[in-house]
Amino acid sequence: MNNKNGNAKTIATAFIISGLASQSVFAQQSQESDKKSIERAIENITVTAEKRSESLQEVSQAVTAISSGELDKKYISSFVDLSAVAPGVTVAKNEGFKSIISIRGVGNEANQNATANPSVSYHMDGIYIASPYALQTDFIDIERIEVLRGPQGTLFGQNSTGGAINVINTLPVYNEFAGKADVTIGNFNLRKVRGTVNVPVSDSIAMRTSISAVKQDGYTQNVYNGPSVTERGETFIGEDLDNIDNLSFRTDWLFSINDDLSVRLLAQVFSGESNGAGIKGIDDPTPGARNLSQDTESFYKLDSEVFGLIAEWDADFAVIKSLSSYQKDDITVIRDNDRHSFLTNPEIQISQFNPEVNVQTTFTQELNIISNEPLFGKLDWLVGMFYLDTDIEITIREELDVGRDGFLDGYATTFPEVFGGDRGFISDSNPQRESLSFYGQTTYPFNESFRLITGLRYTDDEVKSTVSNFFSLTPSFINPKTSDLTGRIALEWDFATSAMAYASYTRGLKPGGSNLTFSEGDDALVREAFEDETINAYEIGYKADLFSSLVRTNVAAFYYDYTNLQFQASDFNEFGSGVSNIPKSEIYGLEFEMTALLGDHFSLDVKLGLTESEVSADYLALDNRLLIESVFLADGVTPAKEEIHGATRDVAGFLQNLNGNELAKTPGLTADITLAYEDQLSSGAYIVASLQYTHRGDFEQRVFNNPEVDDVDAYNLLNANVSYDSPDESWGADLMVYNITDQDGVNSSMTDVFGVNETGFQFIPPRMVMGRVRFAF
Repeated sequence: MNNKNGNAKTIATAFIISGLASQSVFAQQSQESDKKSIERAIENITVTAEKRSESLQEVSQAVTAISSGELDKKYISSFVDLSAVAPGVTVAKNEGFKSIISIRGVGNEANQNATANPSVSYHMDGIYIASPYALQTDFIDIERIEVLRGPQGTLFGQNSTGGAINVINTLPVYNEFAGKADVTIGNFNLRKVRGTVNVPVSDSIAMRTSISAVKQDGYTQNVYNGPSVTERGETFIGEDLDNIDNLSFRTDWLFSINDDLSVRLLAQVFSGESNGAGIKGIDDPTPGARNLSQDTESFYKLDSEVFGLIAEWDADFAVIKSLSSYQKDDITVIRDNDRHSFLTNPEIQISQFNPEVNVQTTFTQELNIISNEPLFGKLDWLVGMFYLDTDIEITIREELDVGRDGFLDGYATTFPEVFGGDRGFISDSNPQRESLSFYGQTTYPFNESFRLITGLRYTDDEVKSTVSNFFSLTPSFINPKTSDLTGRIALEWDFATSAMAYASYTRGLKPGGSNLTFSEGDDALVREAFEDETINAYEIGYKADLFSSLVRTNVAAFYYDYTNLQFQASDFNEFGSGVSNIPKSEIYGLEFEMTALLGDHFSLDVKLGLTESEVSADYLALDNRLLIESVFLADGVTPAKEEIHGATRDVAGFLQNLNGNELAKTPGLTADITLAYEDQLSSGAYIVASLQYTHRGDFEQRVFNNPEVDDVDAYNLLNANVSYDSPDESWGADLMVYNITDQDGVNSSMTDVFGVNETGFQFIPPRMVMGRVRFAF
């Protein structure tokens, strides 16, 4: 791993250079602006991060807003593409079909458990999206994305310890029949078609509907061509992986009932499937980062639906807003869980998950009352209620080459006969979560420039989980409950016309949940239920528009005191892995954002994040990978589960103290720097060109910091975009190049705790060259 002190020097140097360059260049430019008639200014961005429409520069928390134009220029088409685009944001793939978003080092380290809430909550037009699989869907007809960094709870329905991402879709309008469409082609046989139409049905009804279809061949190749491990006497030929076949549809209807009441009905449907994700095994000798050899089938299919009803009533004294939703996600995955082939790595036990099915249905109801008239003539206020009812049905079938003969012979589907076959982890479970919360926030102005923000939230959360492993006729019932009070206090100070500073303290909460597998007794490392996760977050910030709005600078520093961090743990028995809690840890860092207009045509956008983290108290945990390594070194064959946790093994001797270890998925440095040029030609047409540099720093994939499997190296990306728009903006064209230098960057690694404990690496896409033609009417 790279030295974090080097990262600190890098970012400190960047701060100094940026600051000095800004002051010298823009001070000179402001003095000469009258002579050159410069009329450029950075656009004021309006966000709804605090449930009111207000300037981004007036919000007393760290928020990054990404416009639809920026999304297109940087070819950000899904959540995975957001990594490092905002300071401190990391998006890591997991198991090939999950996206783990971490903000400032706070992410979902219990993602293999369906009852664990994400640490970063995802909202669509203010509606909380409950399923983590919805993060795999494509963005479609988006106005902007708001990334809120830091714990949330006194403004949003779903509380979170890391932050929130709110995707704001483009609303229908009553007064214009309009539309747009584009076609994109690229290497790997990329074909992408999008279309949107806005129809004013009447003076009081408008409809906006969008569709997107994407197909692309895979850029990872499974080169296996050999004996089938599931059909004796047959040959299995590997396919390309990481291919795309996605279809998205969204329709949004806006009804103006009268001058004070409006109603929105929206539906968003997504369907996607592929041959599976390319996850290369750590010991796979196949040449080429994106070539691998795996001897079992991989498959992925996701159907995702969101139906929403949003009603907003201006009741004079306040705006009353209701947000209702029904959501369903159905995902089926087949995957090579050992991530190798018996042909190339006979020492590794064959494991296939076939299938892993997760069906999640959710109902949410949120109510906001937002003041129009200050209480007592001074106090702005907001109160809200949030209810969630989610039901999850999980089916897991792992087939394991218990006999080590290079073939999966199957298993009986009854208990206890199942243990006589090539069975791995077999589970049927039905976790349900019901949550009710009440929250509120107030703003009290001491004078025109100094304000006090206070907020409180009460959360009552309950999980009811029924678990039957290995076809057991006597399922376990687990019923953890949470009741807690959290809150926020902040001070805002406008010390200049276009500059503010703030300081805040927030207590965040992430409720506990239940495990599919666990151990019993005083020495158990994984128990049937895991505890709530809490965070005490301290933040100071500075926001300013400088030099007649030619430069915008936002800086934030933060310190987090973490209690009972939820993480994926292993236990002594064969199938005892699950979620446990690390008692104490801490995270601190610094973030810097700057946008600057350089002369008449250039602009510079800089986003930097520096983060440090560590476990700050003694805690003994079991690294399942160490158990494998000890046996592998002894006999040259990776052990089966029963060997790893066998009665003759001194498993307890492999406990390690995590105190001082770096937290997972916490890059020391993230950076996104874009230099853009724009001009209007003599014909009236517009041209825009941009060069983007993105740095995602190195990090530890797990909190065990095992150098063999957990070190994920940094990568650097160069992306470029050139756009042309006709004088009347009725059509345009773009040329986009992603990963110009064709870096083999590792997005993430994955060490499974439920299968054979093998490790695989998933890479970022290779160089992508794309052309797009756009039309508007």
